[in-house]
Amino acid sequence: MYKEVIDTEVSVSDKFNPNFPSEVTQEEFMAHIRSIEAGPFTPWEVEKKEFEEWRKAYHANRLK
Repeated sequence: MYKEVIDTEVSVSDKFNPNFPSEVTQEEFMAHIRSIEAGPFTPWEVEKKEFEEWRKAYHANRLK
């Protein structure tokens, strides 16, 4: 199975996919990390509030 994964062509979106082996340079890896860090940021308080709302709704629907 591993050979099948290696022989398949990896797309650009899969270049940083941890499920596929790939070869990237340190510069490409750091550029990818920087692009993630520059992306949208959600403060911890907002994320915690959204998670609690989701959790309550999830459990309320689950009991029905």
